[in-house]
Amino acid sequence: MRKAVTLLFSLVCALSLSAQDIKIAGVVLDDASLPLYGASVRIKGTNMGVITDENGKYHLTAPQDATIEFSCMGFATIFEHIDSRNTINVTLKPDNTFLEDAVVVGYGTQKKGSIVGAISGVGGDNMIKTKNENPQNMLTGRVSGVRIWQKSAEPGTYNNNMDIRGLGEPLVIIDGVPRSTADFQRLNANDIENVSVLKDASAAIYGVRGGNGVILVTTKKGSEGKSTVQYNGSFTFQHPSTMPKLAGAIDAMTLYNEMALNKSDGSGSITFTKEFMDQYRNGTRKAADWNSLVFSDWSPQTQHDVSISGGSDKYQYYVSMGYLFQEGFFRSRDLNYSKYNLRSNINAEIAKGLDLNFSVSALADDRRTPDSDAVTLIRNLWKQGVLFPAYVDEEQTMLNYDGLDLEQNTVAMMTADISGYKKYRQKQFQTSASLEYDFGTLTDILQGLTLKGLASYDYRFDDNEMFRKSYSLYAKNSLTGEYVSKEFADHSDRLTREHYSKQQVLGQILLNYNKKFADRHSVGATFGAEAQRRKGDNYYLYGDLAFSTPYFTALKDNTESTFVGINTGLDAFHDIEYRALIGRVNYSFDDRYLFEGQFRYDGSSKFAPGHQ
Repeated sequence: MRKAVTLLFSLVCALSLSAQDIKIAGVVLDDASLPLYGASVRIKGTNMGVITDENGKYHLTAPQDATIEFSCMGFATIFEHIDSRNTINVTLKPDNTFLEDAVVVGYGTQKKGSIVGAISGVGGDNMIKTKNENPQNMLTGRVSGVRIWQKSAEPGTYNNNMDIRGLGEPLVIIDGVPRSTADFQRLNANDIENVSVLKDASAAIYGVRGGNGVILVTTKKGSEGKSTVQYNGSFTFQHPSTMPKLAGAIDAMTLYNEMALNKSDGSGSITFTKEFMDQYRNGTRKAADWNSLVFSDWSPQTQHDVSISGGSDKYQYYVSMGYLFQEGFFRSRDLNYSKYNLRSNINAEIAKGLDLNFSVSALADDRRTPDSDAVTLIRNLWKQGVLFPAYVDEEQTMLNYDGLDLEQNTVAMMTADISGYKKYRQKQFQTSASLEYDFGTLTDILQGLTLKGLASYDYRFDDNEMFRKSYSLYAKNSLTGEYVSKEFADHSDRLTREHYSKQQVLGQILLNYNKKFADRHSVGATFGAEAQRRKGDNYYLYGDLAFSTPYFTALKDNTESTFVGINTGLDAFHDIEYRALIGRVNYSFDDRYLFEGQFRYDGSSKFAPGHQ
């Protein structure tokens, strides 16, 4: 027994000594032997680390057998094993691959090290670390200068606001084609390769339309290699972090009485008598729990995405499909949203030096709400208090109106089968194709010269349906015990249908030149022309119904209650053309001295003839 105890004690001591921490210090220098400020010094495999000071010095406590990782942006990362050393000095060498990384800019790409303007970016893999159905929200806190705020958390309401450095809404470019912010918001985040944000002069090549900045979105492409299938799926529940609690019946009546008694003119009198309040104390009357009747504690959300990519040296492909369903917190379950995404990106070398890029995407979504929007329902709910119930009978078959604010019952308003519904359905098809020819395949003299032509066509169709129903609410006569009904509706049953169609056609031709001379001089130039036409048309029809059914076959014979019209808003009814000439020239000497100039000459049909 004594030997066993001694052996165990020796083993514990050995383990304790091997895990002993030691203090280390040192200096981090660059290849010119200058101190590096802000370099990261971290214990490999952990989040424990420090940052070097202005003299490149650091102090760190780590296990004596650990490995230290030294890194700094623009420099190659190195690793040093401690080996019981107390002083570790390192020299970081420049990472040329960092400067050679390509960054998406207006009408092309540039090396990260040759960019002279203000450009920020984020990779798609980094974006999807944030769980959100809207890719725009994923940029929050990830891109400097970009501000995003959400106006509604209602499922399917893509009405966020976004600006760059406090200016207005930026221009959105998806795979080289100008598109709307709504198109960006409805993208499948798993299809995004990267997002670049052009600020200030960097956006000058987009002219006045890029005055508020530009968001450049690049979707994923295929790569050479075996086919790769990826699946991402989730089924989650959302739960409100906090919910306001309504005051109890006695507290509410006491506050009402105090408010009434403290009128400024001294004419106040109590609203609720002691006898009435006693009915709640002894259980004759019961307080209403409106929160539990209107809100669910949890709402489900599911998302499934599958993609397949691959290719050879001659062609590459990327195909993806996605599905999203999100439900709101109303207990009626009549507030929900579903979306289907499809995307296919194909790249192929169809002849020597001639590349074809073809992209097609489709989207279908369906947003359903009660006839009243969420803001109206919540506002109505908080006005109800707890004194008057939602139902007048014990069986909860007849909805109450007596004592309620404006005699409106929130349970009736949130239930589509009672008060009606709104359906917003959208179908969208976007396609683009480009041909790019490399003249360098003809002769070395033309090395770096390419010509690219791009054409795109987008079509969107919205089919909206609003069905408002009249319904009955009830009150109980306290003397006779009978139930009295009252029809609630601003008008008789009404059906509204809206149809919107939007089209966009775009053509681009770009001549690009990029060449490096004598290993020190880099010259780049882009010249091109662009033409774009956007058309929008719509019509709507509404009419009163003879009986409650969501079909126009039930319209009343009275034609005065039926109306057909168009929405003349600029976003709904338009026919606009844009023409532009663009150019950019850049020069770099030894990757140290940079020059860049951009221009754009715009024309728009929005202006009068002769001034376009």
